[in-house]
Amino acid sequence: MLPDGICGIQHHKPLKTAYLLEIDQRFSVLSPRTYFPYDMNQPTVLPKDLLGRVDLAIVDPAFLNEDTNTKIVTSLKQLLKPDTGRTVLITSTSIESILKKVYDTPPVGPIRRTAFQIEHTQLQNDFAVWGSWDGAENFGANKTS
Repeated sequence: MLPDGICGIQHHKPLKTAYLLEIDQRFSVLSPRTYFPYDMNQPTVLPKDLLGRVDLAIVDPAFLNEDTNTKIVTSLKQLLKPDTGRTVLITSTSIESILKKVYDTPPVGPIRRTAFQIEHTQLQNDFAVWGSWDGAENFGANKTS
């Protein structure tokens, strides 16, 4: 769900329990043990070993619309631990009202815009990071945390 970020993390500091759900099967080469094909158009087709077991999902939706985010939320509700799972959402601020509507109930929400600043010179839209836990708005407020 976040190919560039997770693949980058796995390349520089491999995490044994980090998994990548992504439609682009080229990413399977980077981490075949932790890659799972994911098609947001089939949001309930998920790795059975991960159902209800994910502590933290980092999500970067492929498209900026309600339909895409609704399908992703369907997947997240199955993957996240029901009481303690958290979501980090990285996407355009242009759809913030949609995000607040779709990511509205635990464990995927309610989401809060964090203080984390996206630094990228080639993005055409303003992007931000949202989190689903109490206090998420303070995430990224200082560079030491």
